[in-house]
Amino acid sequence: MSILCAIILGIIQGATEFIPVSSSGHLVIMSHLLNVGDAFTFDVLLNVGTIAALVIYYRKRIWSIIKRVFSGNEWALVVKIIIATIPAALVAVVFSDQIEKLNELIWVVIFTLTIVGILMIIIGGENKNADNREIEQSVGWKSSIKIGLAQAIALIPGTSRSGITILTGLRSNLSAARAAEFSFLMAIPIISAASLKMLLSSSSRLFIQNNLTAIIVGNIASFVAGILAISFLIKFVSKHGLKAFGWYRVALAAILAVLLLLKIF
Repeated sequence: MSILCAIILGIIQGATEFIPVSSSGHLVIMSHLLNVGDAFTFDVLLNVGTIAALVIYYRKRIWSIIKRVFSGNEWALVVKIIIATIPAALVAVVFSDQIEKLNELIWVVIFTLTIVGILMIIIGGENKNADNREIEQSVGWKSSIKIGLAQAIALIPGTSRSGITILTGLRSNLSAARAAEFSFLMAIPIISAASLKMLLSSSSRLFIQNNLTAIIVGNIASFVAGILAISFLIKFVSKHGLKAFGWYRVALAAILAVLLLLKIF
């Protein structure tokens, strides 16, 4: 893989992992355009950069949670994050082969871009009466289960993990900022697990050996884009909600559908 392709895919992964327009969907599209082989493997390996972006951005928050856990004062939030992670982890383990095959189907991406985009337009507005307390208080047990189930659905390419989990958080009466914060914190274990699984695969290790420079460069690009995307998204959704992203998703899906029908793409 060329360095230029690695940078392009890294920027797309870092930005769209947090901006709710679907990282998997955009990577599938760009991989087709760039004619990149082993795109799924490379895309998952780019998650190292996005995890690093999350940890650096939320370093104070994560350190605060760790200190509370070891002092015995804060287990509830950690348990809620674990509960929210379980559905996606189970689906990923049981249906890993099917999920990888779905990443090759552009029409699946078009469908999910459209459906989730419409949902964002209809119910993705910011609720002025939403609960804006710290997530320890605002995210309840039922909310964590609902958001966890939404994260499992996001394994379908084109859905957007951040988009559907934030949307579910909004419908659970969380403010956009708190929904985004919980979505990003619960992303750390699930993305880390996916990356670790890929790193332990013998075929992936061979891919890494053959493309080490591209993977390093791609992850640097992913990290920088991720940091910028997190900061942008939290500020944007706090003021405007998710509707603008919904319109973008629907427009992109329509363009892709036309290009496919005309056999241009």
